[in-house]
Formats: sequence, C-alpha cells, structure tokens
Amino acid sequence: MAHTINGIITSFKYEGELPNVILVGNYHLIPFKNKYGSNYSDSVLDPYEELTKETRKTLKELSFKGKCAYIETDYFGGPGTQMSEAWFNGERIIGPLVSFDGTENPKIPSGAVLVENSINETLKTIGIYRHEGKDEFDSVRLGSYRSNDEIIEEYKKTQSNKL
Repeated sequence: MAHTINGIITSFKYEGELPNVILVGNYHLIPFKNKYGSNYSDSVLDPYEELTKETRKTLKELSFKGKCAYIETDYFGGPGTQMSEAWFNGERIIGPLVSFDGTENPKIPSGAVLVENSINETLKTIGIYRHEGKDEFDSVRLGSYRSNDEIIEEYKKTQSNKL
C-alpha cells in the first residue's frame, strides 16, 4: 500500500486560507498537491521530490508565527523514502534530512543528511513528543493518512460541517 504525503506542519493553530487538518493539539497539517501543477519540475527545490519554491515561501512565512516542519513521504509496499526540514523565525533550523526504508544502497541526494526516521527527528524539533507505544509520526496522527487526497477530503468534510 502506498503512503505519499507532503505538506507543512505548524506547531500553532493555523487560521489561514489553505486547506488544513488538525493533527493533535494546535498542530495543523497543510497538504500540497504539487505533482500535477503546471511547470512542476521547474519549481521543485533540490533535494526534494515535492517541495516547491512557493511551498518553501509559505513555510518560511509561517515560521515567524512558530516552529514549522515540511515533510514528504514516498512509500510503496514497504520500501520508501522520507524527507523533512524544520523552520523557525524565517530560518531553517534542521534539514534537509532523508531516510530510506527497505532500499539497498540508496542514492543520498546532494544537500541532504542521511538519518534514521527523518520525519520523527524533524517532528521532535518542532515540539512533538511520542506517546506510549508510538513514534512521533504516529503520535501526531500522520499514519492515519495515505495521501494528500485523503487529507484534503477530511478538510472538505470539516468545512461542510461548519455550514
């Protein structure tokens, strides 16, 4: 089964216009659908597969309100990759970090630091603590989503409930 998500996680209550879901507490996830946009490959920032200049600009702006993380996963049937970074006060404070699961001799992207569980490391940096029997990723409910489409569907449901 695939797990492919990317987006910004805020450590504060996000009240902007972008689609978002509450993870736990005041942590919000803002998903992005970059893969299918026009001129997609021209705007992706190395070493990422999904992070665009526009998303990074949003990440930097949001970081003035509190710590934020950018995450992306790309798994299919077990093997996969995850990348992440964290920002605060307009500056990157960790990353880009990359992890590989089930991949022999992975090619480490230029500019990325290879670590175990890159997203968990980044989530710790923005203040997420692990709950008993779970890692940071599952403690903040990220394991509940398989794709950005699922996140956006949840957002749409919450919006229709407000009407």
